Amino acid sequence: MKVQVNLRSLSTSQGMIRNGDIVDLPEEEIRKIIAFRPHAVTVLEIETEPAKKKKAPAKKKRARNTNGTLKADDPSTPDVNEAWEDG
Repeated sequence: MKVQVNLRSLSTSQGMIRNGDIVDLPEEEIRKIIAFRPHAVTVLEIETEPAKKKKAPAKKKRARNTNGTLKADDPSTPDVNEAWEDG
């Protein structure tokens, strides 16, 4: 996150920064600074995580017999579809 320092000087992971300096600091470090000195920095830019893409549903795969031909569904088992893997 980009922040601007409001104190005369402030020691950070980026070294000593002075009043008016704009630096890029990790979010966790900024939280610690604000917890101890609320007016020490002004947050200029908030980093947002990119939107996570939804995964497409996994394509179903047809079940096959040992000789490679497609399996048929067994009508005597209505709860399970043997024609599809994980069916």
